[in-house]
Amino acid sequence: MKTRLLFLFLFISFLLQAQTTISGIVIDAVTKEPLPFANIKGEGTTDGTNTEADGIFKFQTTADVLVVSYLGYRTAQIGPLKAGRYVEIALSPTAITLNAVAEVVGIPSPVALQTLAPIATINGNQLARDNEVSITPALNRIAGVFMHSGSLNTNRITIRGIGNRSPFSTTKIRAYLDDIPLTTGVGETTIEDIDLSLLDQVQVWKGPTGSTYGAGLGGMIHLQTKSQEQAAPTSVKYTSSFGSYGLVKQVIDANPVSKNGHFNVHVNYANLHSDGYRDNNEYDRETFTILGKAAIGPANQSTAFLNYTKLKAFIPSSLNLDDYKNNPSQAAFTWGQVKGFEDYEKVLIGLSNASLLFKKGRAAIRNTTSLFTTYRSNYESTPFNILRENNQAIGARTKFTYDRQGKSDLPNLTLGGEVFFENYNWQTYATQGGQLDTLMSDNQERRRYFNLFVETHYELGNQFFTTVGVNLNQTHYTLRDFFLRNGDLSDDYTFDLIPSPRLGLGYHLHPRVTLFATVSHGFSPPTLEETLAPDGSINPDIQPEKGWNFEIGSRGKYLGRKLSFDVSVYTMKIKDLLVARRTAQDQFVGINAGKTTHNGLEAYLQYHVSGFNSPLSIFASYAYSDYRFDEFVDGENDYSGNDLTGTPPHLFSAGIDYRPKMGFYGNINFQYTDALPLRDDNSVYSKASKVMNAKIGYFLTLWKHLQIDLHAGINNLLDEKYASMFLINAGSFGGSAPRYYYPGLPRNYYGGISLKYSVWGAGN
Repeated sequence: MKTRLLFLFLFISFLLQAQTTISGIVIDAVTKEPLPFANIKGEGTTDGTNTEADGIFKFQTTADVLVVSYLGYRTAQIGPLKAGRYVEIALSPTAITLNAVAEVVGIPSPVALQTLAPIATINGNQLARDNEVSITPALNRIAGVFMHSGSLNTNRITIRGIGNRSPFSTTKIRAYLDDIPLTTGVGETTIEDIDLSLLDQVQVWKGPTGSTYGAGLGGMIHLQTKSQEQAAPTSVKYTSSFGSYGLVKQVIDANPVSKNGHFNVHVNYANLHSDGYRDNNEYDRETFTILGKAAIGPANQSTAFLNYTKLKAFIPSSLNLDDYKNNPSQAAFTWGQVKGFEDYEKVLIGLSNASLLFKKGRAAIRNTTSLFTTYRSNYESTPFNILRENNQAIGARTKFTYDRQGKSDLPNLTLGGEVFFENYNWQTYATQGGQLDTLMSDNQERRRYFNLFVETHYELGNQFFTTVGVNLNQTHYTLRDFFLRNGDLSDDYTFDLIPSPRLGLGYHLHPRVTLFATVSHGFSPPTLEETLAPDGSINPDIQPEKGWNFEIGSRGKYLGRKLSFDVSVYTMKIKDLLVARRTAQDQFVGINAGKTTHNGLEAYLQYHVSGFNSPLSIFASYAYSDYRFDEFVDGENDYSGNDLTGTPPHLFSAGIDYRPKMGFYGNINFQYTDALPLRDDNSVYSKASKVMNAKIGYFLTLWKHLQIDLHAGINNLLDEKYASMFLINAGSFGGSAPRYYYPGLPRNYYGGISLKYSVWGAGN
């Protein structure tokens, strides 16, 4: 008897010693929200548990690998396990959208179906459909988004027609990189400097709906870096790409993970070079990024981010119609003559901490606080002058959330704020054939703003639910003039406090189909050029654009989840329209010229040929845009009733995508862009264009440690002659013809190879 008891004791002791205690949290890889009641099992065992309402779990298992599953998400395998290890497990949704979504793959998650906002999400596979040099093709597959790209460093993003009057850059659209603002104090945004190898997801909020990220009239673009899964293997990845017109890109990506999984760091270096299709079109960009994440117990996670960019890019500028038709590879004469270029360095630094402050039952209070700073120094040589500028900005964001899982008489609540301070210094110099000459101006503009926001989500019975939010913003500019030859033009100006509410109502027509309606308000501050009068002083009469958006629609799945759909119709009423009136070849002055109405329909469909998880899918998006000037008087010209410039009335894209887990993959996609008006008087229109792209590749894993990805592609397969960007209301000076057109690339080719080595078996 004693022998049996001793044997039993030793056997139980052995089992206990063989068990591993593992704890952590399961979150949505897109929204970063915890997933309640996710299923966790030890591979090859009967061990298992579910996450709590706040996504946290802790249990013992004898297995070396965890299998984590959740309805509507891809199952993940995490291991090998180590005792005492805290893991963050980010599950990728098989459906990551709701309203106006870019791609729907699988069952919409409960969190997604209750987000009442026109959001489109681009996942990693969608970014990889193209040559991974520019984000332009991926954004242009989103209904309602139109990204002009004159060259790699000359871009303009418009959303539902907002921002289409900006001459050379993206305005009136806010952008963030992991909660770090990429938008300056006057609303100018550059996202093309962020290398695609850093990105895991891109969220696009269309229209004034993102109260927790300001209330930009055009919307918001949120770039999210690759998920930092604490249980992922230490890995090193090298990618080499090449293509037509001297395109070469090299990326080195390392992701070391600590033994206990509590800390990891993501290090990325990317080098991109292109000779360019046109004269004076050479482009060089280097980026270096460090992203570190530390888990401090089950309730806190800290993140540190550093991004450095160095760029020198020559500028070919736009062409008139005759040059565009007959010699599109040439640079504009004046720009080619001085070899115009821009040369700048940028630094982004961010620190953030996410913590669980309180938890009782299914209720939890969380806080996320971020501190950030940015710096940019630029030297730009143009035919008209030489510009030197530098920006320094600092700011902070904090957000508190109260989350009540399950049925409750209390609503979920989010509240917080953001403050932003920026110093912008600029000097202009006369140019002698591209060489620095005498000082012409010396200025400093100090900009500051704050956003306060609150948002609630409330369940109204079993089928109805609502979201109510409001954003409060105030913006202030101070101008200091240090070049006193023409008098002191120093001044300051504060815009009125702007409240921007939004209301959304949803109805679950079916567990996988939702109807929705939203009403929201937004605004756009004037750019630097628009705030200044012709003599360089602040224009005290300029006001932000303001508008209301009204929208109804539906999204979900049919046909046994094979068919995903997202359809919406909207109307947006805008007043105090900001117009950049050109007063000289290099000078624009802003005026509030009137009102516009933006009526539109947007639709996205995707069909999985042999089931909702099939690797073969067919997708299509369509946007109809009926945008008009209601009231628009500019001097003696009355453009009321005319079509709004810069936006095509019809945009259509479609494609076929085959993406298995291993082996051959590929896609072919097509985009049709309708003719669009180039002048406010509608006297000049562009021509419609049809562009087709294709890509094939082969993916395999060797020895469980090495992943190999070979790929090749063709852009503009049909060799269409088209303009990839337009200069709206181009001026005519000295008898020269207006230069509206930036030529798109003719048929071009690319290819590449990616090698990734993991310390332990790939896919675990």
